[in-house]
Formats: sequence, structure tokens, C-alpha cells
Amino acid sequence: MFSVGEYVVYGSGEICRFAEKTSRCFDGVNNREYCKLIPLDAKNSTYYIPSEKMDSSVRKLLTREEIYSMIDSMPNAKNIWSNDKNERKVKFGAILKSDDLSDVIGMMHSIYEERRKRSEDGRSLIASDEKAFAAAENMIHREFAFVLGIKTDDVENFIHDRLTAAQA
Repeated sequence: MFSVGEYVVYGSGEICRFAEKTSRCFDGVNNREYCKLIPLDAKNSTYYIPSEKMDSSVRKLLTREEIYSMIDSMPNAKNIWSNDKNERKVKFGAILKSDDLSDVIGMMHSIYEERRKRSEDGRSLIASDEKAFAAAENMIHREFAFVLGIKTDDVENFIHDRLTAAQA
């Protein structure tokens, strides 16, 4: 499913290059086959993923078309806001760990809408909601920027411009 040299997403949104398949003995007894991943943002780090766990631990990067489709669907994202802050914190944490970008975008949309409502009343979000939003934004922006070949700081404007053009 994955090719050596390909860029993939590992864990909760870390972009890595699949460097090689290699045999290692980490426990001093058993030799196993591993896939060596080198993180894009931490070239001195290396992850060794057991080959049989690659499909459950790693996913392919989104394509440009998938990104465009996600952006186009943002206005229709399901609102998952909960008024119970503890329930919300657990739900948002699970979404961030799931690496399901559709859910991440739905979470961001919900937080954004709640932030907008509260600012009209002169209130702000609690720190855990802001932290969840920042983590989601970082995850989305890194992958979008890499695939689209733009700077991470330009992703927000790219999304805004695409959504504005779709409304015109």
C-alpha cells in the first residue's frame, strides 16, 4: 500500500517520508521487519513501525482534489458543539487523536461558530477549546500546505479565498 520514498501521515498528523523497510531486533531476541519513517519537521528523529501495523498507524496524504472537496464542504460541516465543557474536552481530544480530517474540520467549524457567537456577547472561549482549535488548525494547515505546495501561514487565506469564490 505504501511505497518507499512516499510521504505519509503518521499518528496525529505528522508528515513523514517512508525511508525504507528494514529488519531490526529491538528486544534483543526477535528480528522483525519495520518501516522506517523520517518526520518532515524533525529530520533527526526516526520512527520504526512494524510492517504489519503500517495500515493502522499510517495513512496516505490527502490529494489536492480531496483537499478542495474538504474545503468546499466546510460550510456544511456538522456542528458537534456540546455545552458541557468536560464532554467537549473528551470529544475534541478523541477527534484529534483519530486523525479523521472530516471530523477535525467539523470540530474546527463548531469551535469557530461558538467563538463568533461569544465574541458578539463580549465573551471568549475557554482555554481548552482554544487549545483544541489550535491543534486542529496546525494539523490541517501542515498537511494542506505540504500537498498544495504553499506556506503553512498561507493556508487560512487559501481556504478563505476558495470559500469566497464558491459563494460568488
